[in-house]
Amino acid sequence: MVARIESEGVGSPTHEKAITDALNTIDGVQEVSIENEAIHVTYDPLQTTEKRIEESIHASGHSVTSAETETETPRLVTAPGLAAARAPAACD
Repeated sequence: MVARIESEGVGSPTHEKAITDALNTIDGVQEVSIENEAIHVTYDPLQTTEKRIEESIHASGHSVTSAETETETPRLVTAPGLAAARAPAACD
């Protein structure tokens, strides 16, 4: 999952480093990047939560102004001819 979080500290290299360092200490956080004035945190939802990520930002001395989570839902992929392969054979 990816959380997109806006915080007052984004835009200042010193504040961004403090936020990034705090987030990287959380088990389950896989990647932290700061782009387009937002913090993007890729994390394993089995190990941590968006709430814990936000709490870590607060603990680093910064407020969260908005947050949203983007989920990647697996899509069913079928190969061409798969349905035909599953169809029962015709009997003579």
